[in-house]
Amino acid sequence: MSRLFKREKVLILAMDHGIPLGNVKEIEDPESILKDVNHNVDAVIMNRGLIKSLESSLSGVEVIYKLNGISSLSPNPFELVQFGDVEEAISYDSVAVSFEMYIGGEQEAKQLKDLRTILRDTERFDIPLILHIYPHGENKDPEAVSHAIRMGWELGPDVIKSFQYRGMRTQLEKIDIPFVAAGGPRFGSPEEVLEYVRNGLAEGVKGFALGRNLWSWRGKVKELSSSIRKQLDSG
Repeated sequence: MSRLFKREKVLILAMDHGIPLGNVKEIEDPESILKDVNHNVDAVIMNRGLIKSLESSLSGVEVIYKLNGISSLSPNPFELVQFGDVEEAISYDSVAVSFEMYIGGEQEAKQLKDLRTILRDTERFDIPLILHIYPHGENKDPEAVSHAIRMGWELGPDVIKSFQYRGMRTQLEKIDIPFVAAGGPRFGSPEEVLEYVRNGLAEGVKGFALGRNLWSWRGKVKELSSSIRKQLDSG
């Protein structure tokens, strides 16, 4: 955890989109994105194949190894399948592993069973687990998100990642593990991304995991990541 939270607020670059979304134009060249964000991000979330391919380019960058995924072409794109392994993540000197799950759908029971094994392995190998936990269908209703956050806390990961909503400070103050806000779909402008970060910091969020709201701003990634970093360090 000290490697992940070297600074008080963490900025994570999410680059695990190739499995669900396929050939996203903005991340065809992940090496250039890593150069653009430079030292502004604390870690990057990647699937195992990308970690293997970019191993030599990831020197000096903390890697979060994504354990599961599924394509958006699947009949149920929320029924993620585990294809990664905690022990393999250790072999890449990953700073953490991440597991994504959705509550309230048919897949919930199986994902809870998968999580039970992952929790055991992360305890055994002493590596942090970031639990991406969302309501089924990516429902952003505050009550549903609040349920996901509470459930995530009680399941016992080291970090919770979910949606951000107005008025969540009261809940976050009662949780004794860090909460990281997901970026979600692309906002209308970089200024909206910065406003989202400001609002999250006011709610007590401990960091952000941004994908499309960082790397999709072609030509502005370096400037945007720098501006976010300044907000986090001053907030």
